[in-house]
Amino acid sequence: MFLTFLLIMSKLLAFNFADGPSQEGWRIQNDNVMGGVSEGWIEMRAEGLHWEGHTRLENNGGFSSIRSPWQNWDLRGAKEIRLECRGTGGPFKLVLNVHEQWWLPSAELTFDVPEEQGEVVLRMEDLVWSQVGRSAHPPVDVRSELGSVLRVGIMKYDGTASPFEMDLASLTFR
Repeated sequence: MFLTFLLIMSKLLAFNFADGPSQEGWRIQNDNVMGGVSEGWIEMRAEGLHWEGHTRLENNGGFSSIRSPWQNWDLRGAKEIRLECRGTGGPFKLVLNVHEQWWLPSAELTFDVPEEQGEVVLRMEDLVWSQVGRSAHPPVDVRSELGSVLRVGIMKYDGTASPFEMDLASLTFR
């Protein structure tokens, strides 16, 4: 019982997409909000969240994303991010929004997913700041700069026009 308590306490934030309540409020956002023509959609399944689509570069487009509801999470103590997933068409980006305005910096980390269901482990220390129109990507000081994460997202945004898909069973910050 004590070991179970330690395991639960070691999770700072967990989305278990095979569990109905963790799926609530997640939504799709494609580049069509800015004139692009990329496609993407999500489907909630018993085994988790299924996301697929096709990024297109017409009209300066090129992204599809899934995003959590707006909240306020303190992730300063997190050391890693674990995704239980499978997919094709990567790479993908994990995005942590610390501002409501899309043009302000967000913490990002690019990753690939296995074609067969498996676990992807990302290190929080590898996050970098990214901002529209800026080429410099300074590292994120997790302990001081991620005390108020407002939204978690995953993007397909790599400058290519291509089909993609991802099945996401869970996303956990430890």
